[in-house]
Amino acid sequence: MLYLLGVNLPDHKPVPIALQQIYGVGPHTSATVCHKLGIHPRCRLSDLAEDKVTKLSALLNTMTIDAELKRETKARVGVMVQTGRYRGARHKAMLPVNGQRTHTNRRTAKKLNGRWVRDFTSCTSRSPLAQTPVPLPPTRASPLSFAKSILRVLPRVL
Repeated sequence: MLYLLGVNLPDHKPVPIALQQIYGVGPHTSATVCHKLGIHPRCRLSDLAEDKVTKLSALLNTMTIDAELKRETKARVGVMVQTGRYRGARHKAMLPVNGQRTHTNRRTAKKLNGRWVRDFTSCTSRSPLAQTPVPLPPTRASPLSFAKSILRVLPRVL
């Protein structure tokens, strides 16, 4: 097995198929990479010369794949959750995001969508009332003094 970019690639498979083991590399991307490097689509990974493997590694290093792609995706979902968008709320609730039905596939969506939201469990509020602290009542003061302190804060909020 060839260890490339943190992924063990199977030697016995053709190069375009083996490259699809890397997260973010699909059939189209793997075929494009093989075409750029002049690798025949049926060539096995074990038959590649050392210089082709080096060129392949250099080309894949320039692409956004694997851990970097996962980090970007998680950041995008986090922005959706924190800004309060509908898709972010669906991600946070671990429900289908793109308009799929919920009657029969909620369980699958809960498995898939939950992995992107684990760090973004709280949504920040953008309202001015949430940003202004309300004073606590003094320990031995009358309710009238507490009402006056609230009235002092309200004009700043409104």
